[in-house]
Amino acid sequence: MIVSYRTAITIVQFIFFVPSAVYAVWLCFHYGLKAAGTWRFIATLSLLRVAGGISYFVSLSNPGLNVIVSVVVCELSGLAPLMLVCVALVGRVNKTAKVFPGKAAICISLLSLLGLILGVVGTDKALEDAETTDDIHLNSLTRAALALFLAGFTLMLVGYFALVQDVLRHPAKRVVLGTEARILAIVGLAAPFVLVRLLYSALGDFTGAELWSSIGGNNTIYLIMDVLMEIIAITIMFTTVYFAPLQKETPTERIGDAEGGDTNGLTEPRTSSSLTTVELGIESQTALKEGSRKSNEA
Repeated sequence: MIVSYRTAITIVQFIFFVPSAVYAVWLCFHYGLKAAGTWRFIATLSLLRVAGGISYFVSLSNPGLNVIVSVVVCELSGLAPLMLVCVALVGRVNKTAKVFPGKAAICISLLSLLGLILGVVGTDKALEDAETTDDIHLNSLTRAALALFLAGFTLMLVGYFALVQDVLRHPAKRVVLGTEARILAIVGLAAPFVLVRLLYSALGDFTGAELWSSIGGNNTIYLIMDVLMEIIAITIMFTTVYFAPLQKETPTERIGDAEGGDTNGLTEPRTSSSLTTVELGIESQTALKEGSRKSNEA
């Protein structure tokens, strides 16, 4: 059996994203669902890529418009969690550094989610208007969705560079952040690959050229600018588990606890020394009374 180029690419996605999904889900339960926003988004992206791969394999034996719908929706939906991973990592550092309001990260996340909704609705509408897979044409909704993704990524970069500049200007913040400061380097390494992935979708949506299509376009470009960019970006983001492990307490809370512990430690010695002085005073008074009593008896 001869395996086509596109099938081989899908197999590569399976080899990476199946273990990625399992590992990300395990991290979510290991750290707790509330504290594992980064891993939750990586798990979502990985599961979408696995679902898209399954849909592709189904289309090989049962080609049809409905199966193509699943492939396209899974392909487009992956942009939102990929961006939200970057937003979550930047927001994690900002919780301690407090360079920009926390609501800013929420607004960027909402832009990504809104882009996801518009993209799914626009893709569904484009596929409803098409009679065959060759009649699929992008509409204004899908272009608006990608514009929101690009706007959200731009805002994330603005927040990221503001954080980097602030941390470099204030060495004390680097001390407070500790290993969390490494997240800035990790995001800086992953961001170019995410940008290339977004540019690939932008070229496909805004130019309309089939060369940049993720469904029937050039497979080599799809492999390099789509699949490999996602794999490399997610691999880099996974390194936060080792270089900046998630902790149950924020650095500021740890510092507050440490200061509280030092204060208690200073108070206890003073109390014990005071008690020692009183005890010595009582013993000396007792010794004097016994000495005077013996002299009187003599």
